[in-house]
Amino acid sequence: MSAPTYRRRAALRLGAGAIASMVLSGCLSAGGGVVSKDGKVTLRLATTQTRDAPENLGLWKLIERLEKDAPWITIDYVGGPETIAPNDAAENVQSGALDLASVSSAYYTQTLPEAEVFDLTPNAPSVDRESGALDVINNWHEEVGLRVLGVTISEMAYMLHFGSRWTEIDIADPDLTGWLMRGGPTQQPMLEALGAEVVNMPVGEIYTAMERGTIDGFAAGNSGMYDLGIAEPIKASYMAPYLTIRYPLLMNLQTWHSLDDRTRQALDKAMTELEISLPDIYRPVVEDEYERWAGDGKELLEPTAAETERFQSRARDIGWELLEQRAPRATEVRDFYEAR
Repeated sequence: MSAPTYRRRAALRLGAGAIASMVLSGCLSAGGGVVSKDGKVTLRLATTQTRDAPENLGLWKLIERLEKDAPWITIDYVGGPETIAPNDAAENVQSGALDLASVSSAYYTQTLPEAEVFDLTPNAPSVDRESGALDVINNWHEEVGLRVLGVTISEMAYMLHFGSRWTEIDIADPDLTGWLMRGGPTQQPMLEALGAEVVNMPVGEIYTAMERGTIDGFAAGNSGMYDLGIAEPIKASYMAPYLTIRYPLLMNLQTWHSLDDRTRQALDKAMTELEISLPDIYRPVVEDEYERWAGDGKELLEPTAAETERFQSRARDIGWELLEQRAPRATEVRDFYEAR
């Protein structure tokens, strides 16, 4: 599915003087969103993945819902990572240079360490909304000038991919002692707990490092390996996705408060309905990826259900322990996650 066509802005950042002038003239809300005299609303959106990336499928579905059910709301799509660095997206929403951004929670923990709790949920997004977990998380975001409208991705998670040493893996209890694995900050703790030495490198270097045997494997998503150009050197994958990948849809808090009740209710309704449908949107994406791996002769190392649960619980426990050290109150949401 390709992204719908939205009005696109050539440049992202407006100078402070230009923003101040527009606010004073009444055509721009304090957070940046344009609200016309006839009640029409224009919100500027950026994504941290490229326009047609599968991570954006849910986002485009949300916008389609708004076009149908709330036609007075216009989404002004300013671009993806070619327009703004992913690590800067949340900050741009805070400042009002953007009204909205779909941002992997891993990209703004420097702004709000508690955002890491998105990685640790074992639940579907609709479950965390219903349980009240999202309300707790949103309260933390509002302290730094952000509002979480919801999340736009489900079913995607991190998993382990191996090169030629895959035959050494004990599927029931993986031990990576003596292995050199590529992993980012989110994946590193679990890799180290498994005994691996971890190296961080850009995604663009993974293919060559795997081909040359410089690394023995890497942690990455359970989909998108072909899109990233790193599928070919994978010989086997451990089929126990162990940390969730979430893309909260962040809104500038001043923009949120500047909207009328009708618009806020329309956004909440569309977001709630989207979250219910996210598994149906993303499950086929992940299943298609797995089928393609198998068709290409990659080994799918499948632990039992009990072994998978043990592996996933271990990863979450490690994540909670480390997060509690950096942001003690983050554990408040754990009870909501586990009361499912």
